[in-house]
Amino acid sequence: MSAVVTLPPGVQVCHLATRRTVRGELLDGAQLAFERQGPEHAPVVVVLGGISAGRHVSAHAGVPGPGWWEGFVGDGLAVDTRRLSVLSIDWLGGNGCSTAPGRGECLGFVGAEDQADALVELLDRLRIERVHTVIGSSYGGMVGLQLAARHPQRLQQLVAIAAAHRSHPQASAWRAVQRGIVALGAAAGHEAQALSLARQLAMTTYRSPQELAARFSAAPTFGAHGVSFPVEGWLQARGEAFAAAWTSEQFLCLCSSIDAHLVDPAAVAAPTTLVSFASDQLVPVADVRELARALPRLVRHVELASPYGHDAFLKERSALSRLLREVLA
Repeated sequence: MSAVVTLPPGVQVCHLATRRTVRGELLDGAQLAFERQGPEHAPVVVVLGGISAGRHVSAHAGVPGPGWWEGFVGDGLAVDTRRLSVLSIDWLGGNGCSTAPGRGECLGFVGAEDQADALVELLDRLRIERVHTVIGSSYGGMVGLQLAARHPQRLQQLVAIAAAHRSHPQASAWRAVQRGIVALGAAAGHEAQALSLARQLAMTTYRSPQELAARFSAAPTFGAHGVSFPVEGWLQARGEAFAAAWTSEQFLCLCSSIDAHLVDPAAVAAPTTLVSFASDQLVPVADVRELARALPRLVRHVELASPYGHDAFLKERSALSRLLREVLA
């Protein structure tokens, strides 16, 4: 495992105790990177995003650069940092400052359960007995569900957005192809190109056919290098940005973690609000409805129409902000 030597501004680190993962593998010398904003002694809200999200949720005085959930978290926003203390983490195994596999290394399997257990250890170190709310989107919603099942006494309530109790087989199929692309490319010495292609494929599953049709229906262009389609430039830009930030080892670690996620809805003991999107191909509304029916303490299940598919948790600022203001009131 690779140790982080230099930490960016605003990053704090919790050195985790030696532990066995849910699969029985030894995790020794691991660290969990985190970031806080808002009043230190205010009610704590944990904010968790997808595998590409991390500890830096939004710009604040300590770390002024933009975060992955700008417009939702900050002074006067839905998650109001004038009266709430926001805590967020880098995923174990991911591309942040938490412990992750280096090039050519194997961290072992890290489940959503392991992320939840590590978060609880961090709460212990920070002497936070119980958080006000956990807001988790996508993979963060999976981790939130695991937390509410394994440690329900540590949170007052959960908001799970675009997440269900299991991965849908179609979503797992798409991700299996992505992992195959990355593994083959890395073995052939073309890691960056493989990561880019895998991300491009992923983008077609994050967004909806309706959005792509609205944005990229223009006619193709023909040039010296052949035919070019409007959607290709967008895909290539997203793929190249991802490949510049990730290694194949990190991607394979967290991508597998998503597909292995499974939680018994009956065990999710914390009061839970669910949010799903009608156009979400990765987490179909039917799966979230199934989860909602089985939850012992469902507060509400809100189904939103959106053209943005799974990525609506990043895009639907107005509708989600209204809901979060109600939940956090």
